[in-house]
Amino acid sequence: MSASTPGQTPIKRTRHVIPAPLQPAYQRYVVEQHGRFLLAINFIAMFAYDLYVFADALLIADMAMESLLLRGILSLIGLCNIYVVFWRYRNVLLMDMLMPIHDIISTIAWFELLKRSQSPDVPTFVYASVVFVILANLGARYSFRGILACSCAISTIILYNLWLLHDGQGKPVLVFSIAYLPVLLFSLFISWTNINEVRRAFLDDQEKQRQRDELAALNQRLSEQARTDALTSVGNRRAFDRALDEHWQQMQRNGRPFSLLLLDIDFFKPFNDHYGHQVGDQSLCAVAHGISASLRHGQGEVFRYGGEEFVVLLQIADAEELRALAERLREHIADLAIEHLHRPDSLNHLTISIGASTTQATRVQQAQDLFAHCDNLLYEAKQQGRNRVCAHVE
Repeated sequence: MSASTPGQTPIKRTRHVIPAPLQPAYQRYVVEQHGRFLLAINFIAMFAYDLYVFADALLIADMAMESLLLRGILSLIGLCNIYVVFWRYRNVLLMDMLMPIHDIISTIAWFELLKRSQSPDVPTFVYASVVFVILANLGARYSFRGILACSCAISTIILYNLWLLHDGQGKPVLVFSIAYLPVLLFSLFISWTNINEVRRAFLDDQEKQRQRDELAALNQRLSEQARTDALTSVGNRRAFDRALDEHWQQMQRNGRPFSLLLLDIDFFKPFNDHYGHQVGDQSLCAVAHGISASLRHGQGEVFRYGGEEFVVLLQIADAEELRALAERLREHIADLAIEHLHRPDSLNHLTISIGASTTQATRVQQAQDLFAHCDNLLYEAKQQGRNRVCAHVE
């Protein structure tokens, strides 16, 4: 079943009308939820139809053999139709209308027996024909227009043949109609109610699915917001702590080392004090974007650890490769040429310092050791004059 997309307008309930975009999903729903019932009602109707051979033998005995032969042939044809419709094509309209169509054929066949019989019980037995329209109407679950058309066809066949049986006399037809019409209308009402109940259940199911999808999407957004730094749109400290733990556990399982970069924007406080917090925020976003842009897709994860500090988790095991990547990243941020005229050294643009290490460092025994080691290396980079990489080398 196809689900509604998150944010979709709630489904309107005007007379349980199924919107056109939902028709394919509705058809699948009817097949899935009511296919077994439609199959069962076909077999029940066929069984009931075959049982009438005993009534024929009792009330129109002169047609007993013809009745047995005719019902047998029609039952075999009906079984073939059931197989084709329910196991081959599985078209919901055919599944819904197969039994009413069989009823139309059965009505015609039965009246042919009545017209050929010389039994005096025919005028009474003809009242049993109401069973055809009752079975047809009570078995439908999908198309009311279809069942209405079938009911009209069955009713026309019954009344026309009744008129023929009474040599065109109107009174017997009128008397029969007085008894038949309430049964027809009541069974049509039940059919309409059943079909609308199926539609209502489907729309309820779609609405619940829409609400579930919206809730799931909302939870996803909240989860992403909880893991995302609101300013720079990279991961936040909480997300980093979780990712670091996951990387460490994965390394424990598969033995594959990883690396960490700890980055700090050089002399960011005087930058913020001179240019203002708005420009400072813009610079943080530019640095975060620059870090992400320096990495190949899937190469690493970027997080804002706090203030002007960023962390990058990398699937790199080689120390030299790690140093080369860190240098490329440092150069990329410098190439952004973000003006910083109020730093105490000779440079006039924004730069970063980086501490880099792999989990293969001897002092790294647990996840937090890796971060602490990178923090020490970052401190060394700052002590050496900033705008540089200090990486662990075995």
